Amino acid sequence: MADGIGYAGDIAGVIERAARAEGMQAVLEKDRSVSIHLKGSGRGAVMLACHIDEIGFMVDRVDDAGRIFFSTVGGADVRILPGQAVSILGRERFDGYIAIKPPHLSAKEELKRVPRLEELFIDTGMAPDIVRESISIGDCICFNVQYGKMDGGLRTAKALDNRASVACGIAVLRELARLDHGLDVHFVATSQEEYTGLGASVHAYRLPVDYAIVVDVSHGEHPDLKEHERFPLNSGPTIVRGATVPAVLFDRLVNTAQRSGIPYQIEPAPSATATDADDIAFSREGIPTCIIGIPLRYMHTPVEVVSLGDIEAGVHLITNFIKALESARTMT
Repeated sequence: MADGIGYAGDIAGVIERAARAEGMQAVLEKDRSVSIHLKGSGRGAVMLACHIDEIGFMVDRVDDAGRIFFSTVGGADVRILPGQAVSILGRERFDGYIAIKPPHLSAKEELKRVPRLEELFIDTGMAPDIVRESISIGDCICFNVQYGKMDGGLRTAKALDNRASVACGIAVLRELARLDHGLDVHFVATSQEEYTGLGASVHAYRLPVDYAIVVDVSHGEHPDLKEHERFPLNSGPTIVRGATVPAVLFDRLVNTAQRSGIPYQIEPAPSATATDADDIAFSREGIPTCIIGIPLRYMHTPVEVVSLGDIEAGVHLITNFIKALESARTMT
C-alpha cells in the first residue's frame, strides 16, 4: 500500500507513475500534488480535485528504551490505536505496533476511559540505540494494513479517504480522453487536505479555471446516525448541497444524474464542507465549486470500506457533468 502524510511517503510518485502508464502527462508538483492537464478545444476550464494525503502521526520523542511517542496529523481517533500496526516513514521504512499498558496491570479507572495519546507508544522491536540512530523527531507514521476485497463489490483499506476519489478522478480523465470535449480539465491530486489544505490552495490560485469539482468521501451507513448524516454504500455518490456550492451547479449535477440514470444521494453541508472545496471556492475572485462524495464506512480508521459501484457511478456522473458544463460557461 502507498503512504502519504504531509510531504512524507510515496503516494505522489505512485499516482504519477500510474497516470503515465495510462498515457497521461503527469507532473509531480513542488507541493507533492500530482497534476494532469487534459486539453479541450479552448471553451473554458474546470479543476477536478481529489486529495491524496492520509491521516497519520508524527514522532515526538524516543525514550531511552527505544519507545517512540507520537502526536496526530489529521483527525486520528485515539480509541482505535492500541494494537495497530504502523510504519515510520523516515530515511527508511520501519514497522512497529502501537502499545498500551495491559488490562491486567491497569487500574479500574484507566479501563473506564479512552486512553490518552501520551500513554501510547510504538514498539519496533529494535535495540534502543538503533531506534535513536534510525528514527528522527518529525518522522511521519502511517497505518500498516493490506488492501482487502469484500462481498458485494466492497473494498477495504486505509486511506480510501481519499484514494477512492483519486481512482475516480483518473477514471474520469480516461473516459474524457476518448471523447470530443470542449473544456480543459485540470486534474489535481492535491496534497495535505487532512493537514493544511496546501495543494488545493496553491493550485486553485495557479490554474486558470472557470469551475471546480471536488471529489471526496462521505460517511456511509452506521448504527445510530441520523438520516442526513449517513449515505448507504451501493446507493450512488452524494451530491453536496450547501452554502459553499452555487445552486446552479448543484441543480445541474442533479439534472445530469437524473438524465443519465445515475443513482445519487443529496448531502447537506450548511457551513464549511471540511473538503478542499473550502479552499478552492474562495480562491482568487472566487471559483464556483461543487462536491461529489463517495460513501465510505469507518472514516479515519485502518479499515475504511467503499463500494466499487459508487466509484463507477461517480465516474459517469462527473464525466457527463463536465460535458454538460461545456454549454454553460457563463453559469454563476
